[in-house]
Order: sequence, then C-alpha cells, then structure tokens
Amino acid sequence: MANRDQVNERYYGQINSEESHEATRNRIHWICRHVQGHTVLDVGCSQGITAILLAREGFEVTAIDLEEDSISYAKKELRQESTPVRGRVHFQLKDISQFERPPGGFDTIILGEILEHFAHPDTLLAHAYRLLNKKGTLVLSVPYGYHPFHDHKRTYYAGSLSRVLYPYFDEQALEVQHKYLCFAGRKKPKELREAKPGAEHLNKWMQLDEEQFRRVEQQHVRKMNQRKVALDKAVQRIRHMEEQLLPLERYARAEQIDKMQAERSGEYTAGESTGKNDGRISQR
Repeated sequence: MANRDQVNERYYGQINSEESHEATRNRIHWICRHVQGHTVLDVGCSQGITAILLAREGFEVTAIDLEEDSISYAKKELRQESTPVRGRVHFQLKDISQFERPPGGFDTIILGEILEHFAHPDTLLAHAYRLLNKKGTLVLSVPYGYHPFHDHKRTYYAGSLSRVLYPYFDEQALEVQHKYLCFAGRKKPKELREAKPGAEHLNKWMQLDEEQFRRVEQQHVRKMNQRKVALDKAVQRIRHMEEQLLPLERYARAEQIDKMQAERSGEYTAGESTGKNDGRISQR
C-alpha cells in the first residue's frame, strides 16, 4: 500500500486543519535551518517541498523516493520554479541502498519521517553514514511516540531515538516540534562509533521525555475537563427538555383517561366529548 504522503498540500495549507498546516511548516523549516554545507541528499523526499525550498536558497539537492507518484508530483512542482532553482534539484526514483556515493560525499542527508518505517533502522543509518562526507550532517525527524499508521514499524521517544543514532552521529540538536522529534547530528569518526552514551546524555534524553509526557498528561486532563463540561451541559439540556415535555405528557395522559372513561360510560361518540369531563379536556 502506498503511503500517499501529501506533504506539499499540508505545507501550503491546501488540505487538513490549520494545526496540521502549521505543524508541517514548522517541521520542514526546522529541517532546512539545520542543513549544513552545499550538497544535500533528501531521502524519502515525498512530493519534494523540502528539496525545492533548499534549492531556492542555493543548495544543490538530490532527492530520492520509492513512490513513483510522489516523484512525478515533485517534478511537476519543480517545473513551476525559476530556471536557477530547477537546475539545483534532481528528483530520482531510487532506493538509498542503490545510491552510489558521489566524490567527497554529501554535506547533509535528510531523513524526514523515514526511520519509523524501518524495523531495522541500522540498515538505513549505515547507508546515510556511508554517503555523508567526513564531517557531514544528518537531519532527521520522526513521529514522537505512538502514531497509528499502517507502515510504522517502530515508536520513538527521545531516549530510544538517541540510542539508535548515537553510534553514528554526534547530537547537535534534539527538539520536539508539534509531536515530531527533530534531530541534527554530525557524522562520527569510525574510531568513536563503539563509545556508549554517558550519564549526561541519558539525563538529557530523560528530561526531554519527562517534559513531553507532562505536556501529554496536561493535554489529557484538559480534554477530560472539556468533555465533562460538555457532558454536564448536555445533561442540563436533556433535563430542561424533559421538564418542558412533562406537562404535555401529563395532559395527553389525562385526555386519554377521559376518553376511555367517556367511551365506557357511553358519553363519547364519533371522537367528540359530551362535555362531561370535569373540565380537564381543553378547548382547541
């Protein structure tokens, strides 16, 4: 099943909510701000918005994706750009494992919402490490916590993501942007790849997770309170309606009883009362 990621439409606010539009823009802009050097490889580029934005700023961008529809869409978007921008972006239908390292490697590699689709993230990270130059930068984003998407094979928090990345990259930035973890790091020398994270790193990751969990709990409490207020209002409306309907029900019940009594006594014929109803049948 194709993922049908519509990131361009969300970026420009053409689909989904205003919140989704803002979150997408913030995340993409965060990625762009942390790109280093001049040459960029955008892996899983989807509809190409990040690559095009970077090309507008003068970066040379190679953008690859496995979905033919996404690459076709990206190329169509690129045709609307100026000649200099079009010359700086190259969209390709290709897997990163098939990609040959250019002379000198890339200055920056982008993995935007890609890692969570891998059951074995080291496979992808090893290729990114291979394709970067000696001091290259990895910029990455993943959903923070559980996202019920059919192709998400792993769930990431600050600690779990950082432990996966630690053997390959030195962390330079780690933030949460609208429920997405955003990471930027510098390629590690091979001789440092076996090092383990120290207490300082572990404490930092724990603090970030604690802060996010607290926010999630606060949001949950606010939603529960809002639901309670809405439920209380609904109960009040129902009671008010019952109070309005009760006299009508009593009237209808009394009229029915009078009708039955009149029929039994022979005083009610052809649907009309004889008037001997002790005044309880109202005039209409």
